[in-house]
Amino acid sequence: MYTSMFRKAMLGDTATLALDFTTGTMPTAVTFTRADSTPRATYIDASGYVKTVASAGAARFDYTGGVAKGLLVEAASTNELQRSNELNTTPWYTANHNTPSIASPSVTDPANGTNTWYCVPSGSGAVFHGFRYNVTFTAVAYTFSIWAKAGQHDKFAISDLSSGQGACRFDLTAKTATVITGVVTPTNPQIIEYSNGWFRCSFTMVMAAGVRGITFTSYSTGTTVTAYGASFTATGTDGMYFYGAQVEIASSASSYIPTTTAALTRLADDAVIRSTAWTGLYSKPGTIVVEYYRGEYGAGDRSVLGIDTAATKHIHLKHANASAASGIYDSAGSGVANKIAGNVTGLNKAAFNWSSANPSTIKYALNGNATVVSGSSDIGATLGTWMTIGSASTTGVSGSGTWEGYLNNSIKSVKYYSELLSDADMIAKTT
Repeated sequence: MYTSMFRKAMLGDTATLALDFTTGTMPTAVTFTRADSTPRATYIDASGYVKTVASAGAARFDYTGGVAKGLLVEAASTNELQRSNELNTTPWYTANHNTPSIASPSVTDPANGTNTWYCVPSGSGAVFHGFRYNVTFTAVAYTFSIWAKAGQHDKFAISDLSSGQGACRFDLTAKTATVITGVVTPTNPQIIEYSNGWFRCSFTMVMAAGVRGITFTSYSTGTTVTAYGASFTATGTDGMYFYGAQVEIASSASSYIPTTTAALTRLADDAVIRSTAWTGLYSKPGTIVVEYYRGEYGAGDRSVLGIDTAATKHIHLKHANASAASGIYDSAGSGVANKIAGNVTGLNKAAFNWSSANPSTIKYALNGNATVVSGSSDIGATLGTWMTIGSASTTGVSGSGTWEGYLNNSIKSVKYYSELLSDADMIAKTT
């Protein structure tokens, strides 16, 4: 029997538009902007190193474990710390700690350079050790992050020593992160391994408003651990390597934002197929297949992509930050075709299509699941004029939507078909 599946096998992929973001170049159909005035946005390259973009508005193509993830799309974020990798310079200061120094002999840092800081506790007796930064906080959730590499010490703590909000301990040998409850209970502890024995360590904590001293304390196995750090007799020679401190308003660590004499903001990524570039393709019925990684930080759900003709007639694919549920939503944020059990980590593959009628029948498939879910939504009598990639929108400008937000992770590929793919086709393409 000459089936639809057989026809497609004979003809090959029939996508009208195929965007592959793993090649390291931006497809011509996509308009990408980021309004930074200087190169400050970073990403992880194929070798696992932190790289800064060559030009201020350049797109970033992220990697994990040497594998291309695709186009990194993030919301704006600000590193509140000055001199994020000058740990021996004011406003950093030490408490029972030798002044951090550039490691000698040199140790390759996470950016494949030699700007690694060797931090060595000093002092005799049972004293608290740490190097410290006073931050002016508002009463919201902040994420604290830094790269660390074991020396003689293989453990450290980040703590709000001055007011006891909370802390987190990191064990680089066991590869564990443990939150310590103070006034609040910190959340989302993470320890992520990178090249050359480096780990990026982070956690999130709701801060009380005011100036709080954030302290970094290293120690070794067998040390007596206090609530917010460690108390021990220092050798004056044993320590740990650090690189790239960051404090930002977020629920998980964003890409590293290096700073010098002031806090610095990395502005949002904007990836859109605009105006006639999309109008000339989009039709009813139609199907989109997208590969993406679940959003890593930010409150609420993360937007994968959206197509629209007007603010009130919106098809929007989003992935929940907390539950990992994903589905198709309308402009009011109401679910049209919901499907749970997306991947919390790793790649997700989703497909959705729409019929010609108004309201259209919307079908949704995810990660090869045998059940395709469906609903209905009025997507408009006229054709859409844009598609946003990795962000919410009800106007065709990334981040301009009234709900949800940026993906804060990578889009691997997007394919558009000017036809209604069958359930079996959508399942096959998302497997």
